Amino acid sequence: MQAMLAIVQSEDVEATINKLKTLNLPSARYVASSGGFLRQGNTSLTIVVNEDQVNAVLNVLRVTCQRRTTYVPAQLEVAQLASAFPVEVQVGGATVFVYDLERFEEF
Repeated sequence: MQAMLAIVQSEDVEATINKLKTLNLPSARYVASSGGFLRQGNTSLTIVVNEDQVNAVLNVLRVTCQRRTTYVPAQLEVAQLASAFPVEVQVGGATVFVYDLERFEEF
């Protein structure tokens, strides 16, 4: 068995979970969180899969977790004048860790 930990942006989580449910995975747990550079919401998906399901889960994540461009203010001080210029940043997508699972039990 394999365990997968996927960090997914909140905007993508509902579609991702709905698609993952169709795969009939042995176990999946979801924990909402927030933080990071932009302090935006995200969800940590902990997924237990058989080895032959890893690619199917990765494909779901590729389809449902899209990168987007957003703008954040950046502070620039020139001659004692504070001014905010928007800076373009990429957000979204998913960060995925896949690792071997020695034992799995649910009670």
